[in-house]
Amino acid sequence: MNTSLTAIARPLSWLQLDHSQLLLIQGADASKFLQGQVTCDLRELNSPVTRLGAQCNPKGRILLTFRALQINTETIALRIPSSMQEKAKQSLGKYIVFSKAKLIDGRDDYSLYGLYGSEASDLARKIFHRLPDEHGGYVEHAGNFLIQLGSDRYECWIHHSNNTNIAQQIGTVATQGSVDDWALLDIHSGIADVYPETFELLTPQEINYQLVNGISFRKGCYTGQEIVARLHYRGKLKRHMYRFRIHTTENPALATPVVNSITQQAVGQIVMAARVNVEQIEILASVLDEHLGELTLATNPQKLEQLPLPYAIPTADQSTE
Repeated sequence: MNTSLTAIARPLSWLQLDHSQLLLIQGADASKFLQGQVTCDLRELNSPVTRLGAQCNPKGRILLTFRALQINTETIALRIPSSMQEKAKQSLGKYIVFSKAKLIDGRDDYSLYGLYGSEASDLARKIFHRLPDEHGGYVEHAGNFLIQLGSDRYECWIHHSNNTNIAQQIGTVATQGSVDDWALLDIHSGIADVYPETFELLTPQEINYQLVNGISFRKGCYTGQEIVARLHYRGKLKRHMYRFRIHTTENPALATPVVNSITQQAVGQIVMAARVNVEQIEILASVLDEHLGELTLATNPQKLEQLPLPYAIPTADQSTE
C-alpha cells in the first residue's frame, strides 16, 4: 500500500460535510472579541486566507479548534466540528456578552461540502471561476467560498440561496465520497480537531498547531496565552502529534490511551482515526516523543507503525517559529 504523502489516486469525489458546521461571530466587535480569545492572529484574515486556530482555557488546554474566515468586516466564520457546537456556544458565549457581537448558528445560512480527487481543481475553477492562490487561501463567488486545503482538495461553503444549483453542478460529474476518505486526507495533512472526547485534554502544541500556522506568538494576549507562550519560549516541548497505522477491524475511540508496549505506561491518546480499508486504520495520536517506536493502543497489543507527516517534528531544543 502506498503510504507516501502524495494523495492516493482517487476519482473526482464530493460529500456533504455533515460532521462540520459554521459558527458565525457577527457584530462591530467580532474581530476584536475573537482576537482576545484564540491562538491565531485574526488580523491576517484581511487577506483572502483562512487560519486554523484554537480557543483555550486559562490553563492552555483546548476548548475548541476551528478554521476561521472573514466573510465581511463584521462577520467571522469559524468552521467547527458539529459535535462541538454547544461547547463552543458556552465557552465563547460567556465572554461575548461584553462585546458588540453575537454568536449565530451558521447552519441556517451555509452548507459545507468537500471536493477532492482527480480533476477537483478543474471542477472548482469551473464553478468559482478561479482558484485560491495558496493552500489555506480562498476565493468567493456569489456569496459562496472555496477554500484550498491541498492539491485537488477543497472545502466549499455554499450559501443556501445557491445550494441546489451548485450541488447539481458537482453531483452530475463527481462520485459520492466517503467520510473516511475525507478524514484520511486530514490525517495525511497532520491536522486534527478537538472533539468532546478530547475536550480540555490537550494544548495547541500537543496537536502541532504551531507547525500548521495555528498559533501566533506575536499577536498579544488571549485566554491561555501565558501557558502557550511559556511552552514555546521557556519550555521544551516533549509531546507532539504523530501519524500511525494499525491493522485492526475494530474502530478505536477518540481519546483511547496510547501506551508504551514494554512498560504499559500511558504516554498519549488518539486524537483522530479513520479507516483505510476493512483491515487497516490510520490515526493521529498525541504522544510523548521519547516513547516513539514502542507504542501500542491500550485496547490492542499490536505495535503502531509510524507514518510520515508533511512537516518535520522539531526536537525539544528547536524553535517552531
